[in-house]
Amino acid sequence: MTSASNHLPAVPPEAQRRAAIGLALALLVFLIAATTPYVWLIQHFGYDDILRDPTPQILLRFHEGGSALVLAWLGFALSAFSFVAVVLGFKNLLAVHGAHDVGATPIGIASAIAQTIGLLRWVLVVPGLATAYADPAASAASQEAIVVVFDAVHHFGGMVLGEMVGQLLLMVWTGITAWRLMQLRLLPRWISVAGLLTLPFWLLGQTELIHEVVPMVPSIEVIPLAFMAWQVWLAAMAVALLHGVWRNRPAPQPQAIA
Repeated sequence: MTSASNHLPAVPPEAQRRAAIGLALALLVFLIAATTPYVWLIQHFGYDDILRDPTPQILLRFHEGGSALVLAWLGFALSAFSFVAVVLGFKNLLAVHGAHDVGATPIGIASAIAQTIGLLRWVLVVPGLATAYADPAASAASQEAIVVVFDAVHHFGGMVLGEMVGQLLLMVWTGITAWRLMQLRLLPRWISVAGLLTLPFWLLGQTELIHEVVPMVPSIEVIPLAFMAWQVWLAAMAVALLHGVWRNRPAPQPQAIA
């Protein structure tokens, strides 16, 4: 980790170390918390390919998943909210170097909240719909009504709030963060460049959502790739922060001979 620009005020090295370690730990906790349920959902629920299946298949598959599937979605939703710690950690890192986050903090928190609310539909809304749909006594009319409700909740809570709003805000946060890291030279330049390179994938991924209502717009399914590339960027940031702390650790003081 290189020093900040010369125009920034001097900061006690210990404060810089604490801020770097705090952000690195927040990044690692978030990555573990997000990756664990995400991988589980891929293996046991076919996420996110299953979201492109007909609604009746999604509801029946969800019902078969039982409590374990609901808990996995709860873990995924909580991991999205844990991103707030990363946002605040980045703000603190800049603060100890006398720099401003240029609005990144409220944008990052808004993204975390939007994605958390979107994911919580799988915890608080979908279980009841899936149970009602899978009920052997449910009539065809009832099942059709359940499908309509699911589609409405899924499109608004998931596609509009969680995916489009949440991901676009996350894209903006990533752009500001990478730009500030590059501008202030707090981390190696290639890390900032890597963060900026994820932005087109987030943007292209929105075409899949728009394709739902404007079929002439080609659907480019790159959000999973964007998410994985973004996670690798966060991991690289955490490693670089810890490496910088280790490299700049205080030299051990020689002990006086009695």
